[in-house]
Amino acid sequence: MYIRQVLPWIVLFILLNLSILLIGVLDIEIPNFSVIYIVIINGVIISLFLLWDFFRGRNYRREFMKIERIDEADSLPVPVTPYQKFIDVKLSTMKKYHNDSLEKETKKTEENLDELTRWIHDMKMPMTTMKLMIDDLDNKNRPAMEEEWLRLDATLNEMLYDKRLTNISNDLYIESVEIENVLSNTIRKLKTICIEKGIGFDMDLHVSHIETDLKWFSFMMDQIIGNSVKYSENSDIAISSYLREGWPVLEISDAGRGIRQEDIPRIFEAGFTSTSDHGDKGSTGMGMYLTKEAAGAMDIVIDVSSRYGEGTATMLTFPKKNEFQEVQTM
Repeated sequence: MYIRQVLPWIVLFILLNLSILLIGVLDIEIPNFSVIYIVIINGVIISLFLLWDFFRGRNYRREFMKIERIDEADSLPVPVTPYQKFIDVKLSTMKKYHNDSLEKETKKTEENLDELTRWIHDMKMPMTTMKLMIDDLDNKNRPAMEEEWLRLDATLNEMLYDKRLTNISNDLYIESVEIENVLSNTIRKLKTICIEKGIGFDMDLHVSHIETDLKWFSFMMDQIIGNSVKYSENSDIAISSYLREGWPVLEISDAGRGIRQEDIPRIFEAGFTSTSDHGDKGSTGMGMYLTKEAAGAMDIVIDVSSRYGEGTATMLTFPKKNEFQEVQTM
């Protein structure tokens, strides 16, 4: 980079010395020794100057080539050459503009999120009233109406958690969570549908508590168990928790429709539903995507295994309790 920068100077120096030699050749009154002496002195001077200039700005150039983002400009050493000082000023100006633009976009995003959150909470009120009205019904249409209500509630929750996902690091609070309470709340929401479809639950919880965020963990259970109930019928869903080499594991298995092998690698993609069951209009393809993203933010490893027509097993491996989490839960 430095050679390319000073190449015009070197070319100019060569041309000047060639002109001196040419003058010495054309003017016979000028001794050749004097001309060669002048050219050698010029060469020594320019060489010493280039060496000095190279070493005085080397640190800045080296660090400048390492940075990849504008916010890394503060790590550059103090500029020494006029050109480096010019670059440093431009970088500072660009960084200020970048930070101002980022702050405006962040503020706009937060305002949009607040508006959407308020709208979702406003929708929750009439939905709560609808749920109470549905619970008072006593006819054959109640299960179908409750299923549609659950679908609407799940869609609103997906919207809410999708917006929260962009700022999930600030939304997490790691604490000791009782697994059975979370599972009971999820199953209670699905009680009517489970009765209608003949679905039961077989729970075997050897690990009773895990270190995680209650809100996001509850959302994950709603998605995973909700999918098991949705695609199962006249069968039990097995839920177990245990320690595997010191790591807490929660496993949820069903005997439902299952997932085709070619679909398993894509079930966590945003908007992906299925390559075979295109008639399933009740799926948005966002639930498992949000579940995977939330699991990653909480250091939870999620694995899914399935055989189409036989069932699906989802395994969540939670991180061990560390000192940072112990401080948070005190």
